[in-house]
Amino acid sequence: MSKNETFFVRLLGLLICMTPLYGEITIGLLTSIENNSKVNLLYKNIPISCEPFGVIPLEKMALNGVNPQECRSAIESYYRAHPRDKSFAREYLHIQQSYHYETIKGGCVLYANGVETYSEMLLRMGLAVIDPAFDNGEWNGKLKRSFQGAQIQKNGLHDTRIRAFCIKEEN
Repeated sequence: MSKNETFFVRLLGLLICMTPLYGEITIGLLTSIENNSKVNLLYKNIPISCEPFGVIPLEKMALNGVNPQECRSAIESYYRAHPRDKSFAREYLHIQQSYHYETIKGGCVLYANGVETYSEMLLRMGLAVIDPAFDNGEWNGKLKRSFQGAQIQKNGLHDTRIRAFCIKEEN
């Protein structure tokens, strides 16, 4: 092979290797926060509803709990005792701020605190549990680590009876 051919082969190889580095960066503008389980973004002037990926926040548990009445009352009493947790999204996410996000299988991975996702933040604060139907090899470890940290520190729902009323335990 001549020097020119070698140069072009190497250049082509370099370009092929760098292609994954230039994926589309999805940055959305946070327009509103409904509650801890739903925020709205604007991407290229298209409104996007963003629900945390791979987790079930307390607000969703109140709707779909095992014992809906007891679950809802346990969550309401928890929020009365911890009012800052009810407005967790409003404290940590800022309206008109741009956030990097990805949509994966109907969920939204919102990078809210550097490399930490909003789902991980909810788990770490004990304001969500990992969705039992969720199975993603890339994210399982990160979410479990955040969840176990909240369990050890007894944060959020881990210090209450919410688990007993809202989550069906598998035997």
